[in-house]
Amino acid sequence: MNLMEKMLSLKPFPCPNCAKPLPLEDVNMAQDMALCRACGYAGTFLSASAIPRMTDEEMARPPKRVKLERGFDDALTITSRPKRTILLFLVPFTAFWSGISMGGIYIVPLATGQFEWKLGLFGLPFLIGTIVLVTVILNVLMGKTTVTLTKGKVAVGTHLLGWRRIRELACGPGTTVTIEKSGCRVNNVPQPEIVLRSEGKELKFGAMGLSGEALTYVAAVLRRAAGGG
Repeated sequence: MNLMEKMLSLKPFPCPNCAKPLPLEDVNMAQDMALCRACGYAGTFLSASAIPRMTDEEMARPPKRVKLERGFDDALTITSRPKRTILLFLVPFTAFWSGISMGGIYIVPLATGQFEWKLGLFGLPFLIGTIVLVTVILNVLMGKTTVTLTKGKVAVGTHLLGWRRIRELACGPGTTVTIEKSGCRVNNVPQPEIVLRSEGKELKFGAMGLSGEALTYVAAVLRRAAGGG
């Protein structure tokens, strides 16, 4: 049974944010929109309903490579590291593809003093591709994503080799949490990401840094801690 069939079988429809019953007239399946007059939620219905409601026991058992910690002032931090199974493909592919292209275009010609600028310009796409592949490998090996919830705020951090990027969003009872399709694609398939909405602002993350299990877990914890429910 897919998500659409599962939701159609539920009567009445539960609000994705507070789980209270929604009148049929407040749910638009065709446009994937719902309005909850109890909590004020107005947003996607099916994609938001894909986030499970988590018990205390389930919250205390995060998936592999995900850690949940409590800090001072009830701060909650989720740390997620990428799965390393992709390295079984990435490392051999990068070594073969980049080794041949970089060796033939740059390394050998520079070492023998026979480097040609025209060939160097031709090899720029290969050089950029190599940099991207090496960055992905380093991120899988040493990168991490952190989500920290404090009173009234969510901070999402991307960390790699001492570099970090922190994005913040104010949150409260009206904060909504959904899993939606992102602009990032793998084999032309849009990757899911977590979308936080609060007071007219959005915070999107997780399309490439979180595995499927981690994405669902983080979204469920955020809904419970930041958005209520």
